[in-house]
Parts: sequence; C-alpha cells; structure tokens
Amino acid sequence: MKWQYRAAIAATLLAVLGGCATYSDWVGLMEREMAAEKPDAALEILDKHLDGRRDRVLYLLNRAMLLRMAGRFEDSNRAFEMAKTLIDQLMAVSVSEQGGAFTVNEMMRSYTGEPFERIFLHVYAALNYLELGRPADARVEVLQMDGLLNGLEEKALPGTAFARYLSGLVYETLGEWDDALIDYRKAFQAYARYPEAFHATMPAQLKSDLLRLTRRVGLTEEYADYERRWGGLAAPAPDDGKARGELVFLLHSGLAPLKYSENVSAVTPDGELVTLSMPYYVPRAVQVISASLYENGGAAATQMYEDVGAIAQYALERRKPVLLARAIARAALKHEATEAARKQDDALGFIVNMAGVLSERADTRAWTTLPGRILLARMPLEPGSHVIRVELKDRSGNAVAEREYAFDLGEGDKHFISLHWVGGQVAAEGRRH
Repeated sequence: MKWQYRAAIAATLLAVLGGCATYSDWVGLMEREMAAEKPDAALEILDKHLDGRRDRVLYLLNRAMLLRMAGRFEDSNRAFEMAKTLIDQLMAVSVSEQGGAFTVNEMMRSYTGEPFERIFLHVYAALNYLELGRPADARVEVLQMDGLLNGLEEKALPGTAFARYLSGLVYETLGEWDDALIDYRKAFQAYARYPEAFHATMPAQLKSDLLRLTRRVGLTEEYADYERRWGGLAAPAPDDGKARGELVFLLHSGLAPLKYSENVSAVTPDGELVTLSMPYYVPRAVQVISASLYENGGAAATQMYEDVGAIAQYALERRKPVLLARAIARAALKHEATEAARKQDDALGFIVNMAGVLSERADTRAWTTLPGRILLARMPLEPGSHVIRVELKDRSGNAVAEREYAFDLGEGDKHFISLHWVGGQVAAEGRRH
C-alpha cells in the first residue's frame, strides 16, 4: 500500500499548493483603487507587487495604463516606449528561459505580451498623443503598429479592427484623406472577419466614415457600392473639412478578464503523481455598456468598437493546443527525472516527483488594466467653447454616473477625450474565482 500512502501525501501537498499566490491574486487590491478612480493609489500597489525581471514588460504595460488613467499622458508614453524596447530585446529569446519554460513551467519565460496586447500598446500610445494634441506623433505610432500587424499575419489575428479604425482617425485628423480611407477599409475588412464570439458588429459610424471619405476623394463607384449595401444609413452631410470641428469621445469600460490556472492530476499505478496545468480566463461583466453625450440640444451616443475580453479568450483558445503540447512534454521530462531518481533511491524519486508537481504552473500573467470594452462616439461641433455632459448607462439603460468636460475647439479640429470606467462590481467579480 506504499503507493497509496505516497498519493495521500501528494494530495496534501497539492492542497497546500492551491493556497499559494499567483499573479492574479493581488490584482484585486489594485482594481479596487481603479474602481474608486484613484489611479495613483493603484500605481503604488503595482510598484509594490510587480517588479520581477521576468515581469518587467507586464509592469510597464500596467504602469503606462494607470499613468494614462491619471491624465499623465507623457509619462504613460515613456513607459510604453520602455515596454516596446524591452519586448524587442526579449523577442530574441534567451536559451536558458526557453529551457526553464520547457522543463519547469511557463512562468520561467519573460513576459513579452500576447500579440493582441502588443497591438493595444500602440493603440493606447497613439491615443495618448491624440489627447496631448500631437497627431503627428500619433501618426508615427500607427505606422509602427502597421508594421507589427503586417508581421503578425493580420488576417489570422484577433483584435485588429479598432486598431485600424484608430489609424484612420489619426490620418483623418492630419487631413490625409487617402490614408485614412485605406485604414477605414482595413477596419471594415477586420470587422467582417470577426466571429460572433467577439460581440462586435460593424459600427454604423464606420459605414458613415466610408461613405463620407469615398465621396470626398471622388471614388464615385465605391461610394455607390456602399450606398447600395447600406441603403438604410443616412448619407453624411457634405464635408468641407474646415467649417466644423469634432469631439471624439472614447469610453474604456470595465476590465479585461483575469487569467487563472487549472490543474489536472492523476496518480499512476506505481504511485507517481502527474499534473498538467493550463490557463483559462474568467469573463467579467461590464457595468457601463454605453454613453450618451449632450450639449445645447445636440446629442451623440457611443458605439462598441472592440470587446477586449472576448478577444483575449479567443486568443487563448487558439493557443491552447500549443500550451497543452508543452505541458505534456514537461510532464514526460519530469517523469523521466523521477524514474532516474527512483533508481538511485526510492525516497529521492518521491521528492523529485513532488518537486515536478509543485513546480507545474500555467502562465497566469496578463495585461489586466486593459478595458473590457472600447466604445466611441463622434460628435460634430461648431468652433468655440463647449461643455459636454456625458451620461454613462448600464444594460438596462439606467444612468449610473455623469461626467462633464469643458474644452475649446478650433475650426476643423478634432478634440479627443477618454474616460476609463472600471466599476466597483467589475473589480469585485474577478476575485470570486
């Protein structure tokens, strides 16, 4: 009955291991400060808990987002630039880290971000520049993003539609109509490829933008084709590009899902414990799903452009076969090590087996300060001073909060405003798993 005794000890060790902290466990503290709209306090928690060498990129991404929430756009972009530089360095993968990930667990690898996270790095850096009133710098950022998208085989990649739409907005802000139209077309194509799981249909605003710009640059056949497709959509007013300005309001609602580790264990007939660990996401509800903008009888409403939570889950599901293959390979190597140790000493074999089991961990790291959803509204306005009231609404259409923004708008200018809304319920939900 020796093997049953060892299995009982192993089960006890696993129960103890279940109480050990993973990356996700401390994030709730940070999220509560974010929900209370205290990004500086959230930064203090981040600085305290996430400073390891292998997590440096993750630290910089989260720090950049929290700085952005605090309105410190230049500091945010400095952190994004540091993250980009470090990612480039780490992509030349360390042989020792690869070996550690293959033989111990995935957490031995330095975090370089999921492909969709690296896209959002450029998205938010560009938004920082737009909110600083520096569209030319935002243009440099979207050009870098274009290179990344082309290198990642965009058609097979989730989460590119809003990135392309934002690129179009940047070019349009600079009066580069042809380039804006190119990226609006790419956004259109990306939305058409999105599966139903993404919950993001083609925004009506994008259709209006395609109609407006094809007419502006004189592409009469393409304009007519869009008119035939979207007959129920009101044609945009003629655009002289000068008389009116525009408010572009972005709502970054909720938080991206948290990633957890799930273990599957079995005991072999000779008493060896084998464990595989795989990551999974827990979806989180988004409290605010729309916003309405009001000023002097004028109104506009947000449309959803990206469901970041759905994109994260889709990306992980696509990677799971590779992660499972790695986990099985690790289990095989650990089994060989256990057998080799057991030949020398039975107790040593047991210790090696337990070390292999206790070291098996899925990679639960993720850019958790990303929003759950990205919504956007475009509101044409006359040049001059404006005070806009923004009403945030839940799924039932009830107003849960209001914000007011005052700004001056020049002739033909675009003014960009972002609001990050976490919501206390959203921050709390992630801790129940």
